[in-house]
Order: sequence, then structure tokens, then C-alpha cells
Amino acid sequence: MSQFDISGYVFPIVSGTPNVNPVPPHDRIFMVDRFIGSGFWVDNQGYFLTCRHVLQELKPGQCPAIGQPFGEARDRYIRVTGSTSHPRLDMAVGTVKRSSPSQFLLPHPMDIVPGLDVSAFGFTEWGKSDGSLGIDVRYLKGHVSRTSFEPSGLPTRYVVEVSFGCQSGFSGTPLLADFKVVGMLYGNVESKLQGYSLTEARDGENLYRETAYRIYEYGLCHRISDLVEFLTSCGIRPFE
Repeated sequence: MSQFDISGYVFPIVSGTPNVNPVPPHDRIFMVDRFIGSGFWVDNQGYFLTCRHVLQELKPGQCPAIGQPFGEARDRYIRVTGSTSHPRLDMAVGTVKRSSPSQFLLPHPMDIVPGLDVSAFGFTEWGKSDGSLGIDVRYLKGHVSRTSFEPSGLPTRYVVEVSFGCQSGFSGTPLLADFKVVGMLYGNVESKLQGYSLTEARDGENLYRETAYRIYEYGLCHRISDLVEFLTSCGIRPFE
């Protein structure tokens, strides 16, 4: 699977306003304001998962829509018709009306453990040009760097940390192992900037100091077991 294959399973979510003109084909036009996050299908009925904070980042009068950057012009944006947010955790399920069954990634049979190789496809925005929103596909790869059974004040039951940061726009994208879902990215551990200094004494006893800086950033994700439990509580049979 490549970034070109993933476009049918993972998608950007945008905010904007639908055209109020009821006359076809103008009734299908969606006026995009901005890119707010990512999501992925969880069944073939049009249900998808994303982060709660993604669907909350809406201006008054706006609604979310699924973007299909590689689709046909007439179906590039599909308005989200309904959503339910978890009362405590940073996850939400939404639905759209589809003209064809949605394609979903399968769950991974292995639980998340430190050292597990993982990857993520997501989207980043590069601005608007002539009224069109530019969105690029990105691919990140690393490993699970830490797990903890204490939530540590985060909107999750268990802390799962990965070795790469959750870039802006990656919130709501699935965390994958062997291209199967093991979780969902939702944020970052606080970034750390560390400086290292090296001092040398040279001819004439002059001192020279060189300082190097390193930025450490780790992404955070929900476990798939929590995602499945939430979907089941909403009456959805995930990954079927």
C-alpha cells in the first residue's frame, strides 16, 4: 500500500458552508473555509472516526465535510450529516451519505507494545490559491516509544506514545502497523528543546564554544481497543 492507495481509506476533514441554492448541480457545492484534521472509515456504511477536537473547531454557521482530494470534482467534498463525541476521550464518530460502500482498513490483531513499528498517513495544508484549498499527503514512520496505564491528565485511558510528532492536520488519522489499524493519533507530548555545548581551548588560550539544539517531539494515540469500545457503544459494528 502507498500514499496513493490510502486515499480511499483516510481523508482530510474541512470546515465550511454548503451552498443554499437547491437547484442541481449547485446544491452539491461546498464552500471550504479551512482544513481541520483527518479521519478514516470504520465500516462500509459511511461511518468514520476522528478526534473530538477536530469536529469542535468550527466557526458559527459552518459544518464539517470530508475532503476527497483525488476524487471527481462533483464529489470532492461530502458534508458530514451527523456525529457523536465521546464524553471524556478525544474521539468522535461521524457519518456521511455515500453513493457507494466505504473502504475501511482492517484492525491489527496485536496489542500496542513499546518497539512496535508503526506508521501514519495524514494531510497537511499549504494554503489557498485562487480560492482552492491545497492539501498534501504526508507519510510518517517510527515505533511505539512508551506506554503507560495511567492517563496522566490526557484525554485517554492509557498513554501510548510514538517516536514521531502528530503534525498539525494529523489529528484523527489512524496509526498503522503492517497497514492495519492499531490506534488513532490525537496530539503530542509537550515538545522539548535541549541544548548541548562544547567548549574548546585553542592557541593563545582562546575559548571557543559551540552550541547545538535538538527538538524532541512525541505523538500520542488512542488504542484500538478504546476505539472499538466507543464505536460499539454508539451502535456501530466496526470493521465489518
